[in-house]
Amino acid sequence: MTPSIQFRRKPKIPKAPIIALSVVAAAVIVAVAVLIIVHVVKEKKEAESIGKCTWSTEGFENISDAKVLDETVIVFTDSKSQKKGIMTLDGKITEKAIHESIYVVSSEWRNKQYVVKNPEMAGEELLCVEDDFTVKTSPMRQYRGSTEPEKTPYWEEKHNHFAWHDANGYKIKVKSNEVSLGDGLYPVSCPPSDGSKWGYIDNSLKLKIVLNYEKAMDFSEGYAAVCKDGKWGYIDESGVTKINFDFESVSELDVMGENMAFAFRNGLAPVKKDGKYGIINTSGEVVVEYVFDAILQGKNGVYVAKKDGEWGIITINKEQLTVKTEATSVQSDTNGGAPVNTGNYIVKTSGSPLNMRNEPNGEIVVAQIPNGDSITVSKSVSGWAYAQYGRFQGWVSAQYIEKAPATTQAPAPTAAVTQ
Repeated sequence: MTPSIQFRRKPKIPKAPIIALSVVAAAVIVAVAVLIIVHVVKEKKEAESIGKCTWSTEGFENISDAKVLDETVIVFTDSKSQKKGIMTLDGKITEKAIHESIYVVSSEWRNKQYVVKNPEMAGEELLCVEDDFTVKTSPMRQYRGSTEPEKTPYWEEKHNHFAWHDANGYKIKVKSNEVSLGDGLYPVSCPPSDGSKWGYIDNSLKLKIVLNYEKAMDFSEGYAAVCKDGKWGYIDESGVTKINFDFESVSELDVMGENMAFAFRNGLAPVKKDGKYGIINTSGEVVVEYVFDAILQGKNGVYVAKKDGEWGIITINKEQLTVKTEATSVQSDTNGGAPVNTGNYIVKTSGSPLNMRNEPNGEIVVAQIPNGDSITVSKSVSGWAYAQYGRFQGWVSAQYIEKAPATTQAPAPTAAVTQ
C-alpha cells in the first residue's frame, strides 16, 4: 500500500504588518536624514561668514549671559544652573560656573580686586586670579569691606592739584611717591560734588587734558574713549578728537554696570550704536557691521558676542588686525634672551617702573614695579620671568632684572594695578 503524502500550505503572512513595518522603517530613515540635514545646517550656521569676520555659536549652547570683569576677564552665566564662571576674553573657560556672583571692588586708587559669593563658602571671599585666569580658591580671604576705597584722589580745580578725599571731602595734596604711575596719561575726575568732570594727568600728577568730559577711560594704543553729551568717542594723547562722539555706553556688558566704552586692541574696538553692536578700527571705519546684540572686549581679534539671542565667538579676519602696540608702555619688552634662574631679583630700569604682565609679551599690565624693588622668580621662558611681587604675580621682561645679593630684603610693594 502506497503511503499517502499530504502537503501543507504555508501559512500566509499578513500584509498589513509588513506594510506597517515598512512605513515605520521609512519614517525612521526620513527622521535620521532630517536630523543629519538639521545638524549640517546648524554647523553651517555656527561657521557663518559675516563681512570681515566669522561667527560661531559652537561651545556656547549652555551660556545665557556674559559680562566683562574690569575689561580683563569675562563672567559668564550657565543657562541651566544660573551660576557664574570665568572665561578669558577670547572665550576659553578657566573657572567653571559654580559661583553665585562675581564682582569688582577697589581697595585703593587703580587697584581692583575680585569678590566671589559661593554657597560653599562662608559669605563673600576675595579671589586671586592667576596669570592664566584660573581662580585660586585657597587660601581664601573673607571680604567684609566696601566696593569703594576709603580715600580717593580727585583733581581739585580750585587748588589746581591732585588731592586725596575721604568721606568728609578734601584732605591733602597727593604726593608723587604715594601713587606709582608709568609713562602715559591717566583718567581723573573732579569731586562728585563739583560735577565729576573728567580729564587726564601724567605720571608727575600734572593735568595734561582738561576736565572736559563726563567720563574717561584708560589710553590704549594711543586712543582713549571719552564721553561727552551722553555719547562716546575717542581722543588721542594731545586731546584731539579722532573718532566722533557717535556711540552709546556699553554699561550692560560690564559686571558693575558702569558707564563705559571699550578700548582699542589690535587696532579694533567694539562699539554700540542705535542699540546694536559692531567693531571699528582706529580710523573710525566699520569692520564688523552693527548686527550684534552684544560684543564684549576681545583679544587678538577674537570676541565673545551675542546675535539673535545666541552667544558665540566673532573671529576677525587677520588682515584687519594691526600690530599690537601699547602707548603707555613703560619700557621696551623683549622676546629674546636666555631663561633666568629662580630666586630673588632686583628691578633695574632707567628709572621707570617695570611692567608686570599677565603673560609673556601679554596685553594686560597687572602691576608696575618701581625701579630698585625686589621680586621672586619661580620660573622663566626665553626673555621672560614669572615673578611674585607682594600679592601680585605675573611675567616681567628678563632684561630689566638682575640677581639680588643674598642679604637683600624685599621692600613693601607699592605697585599700582593698571587695567
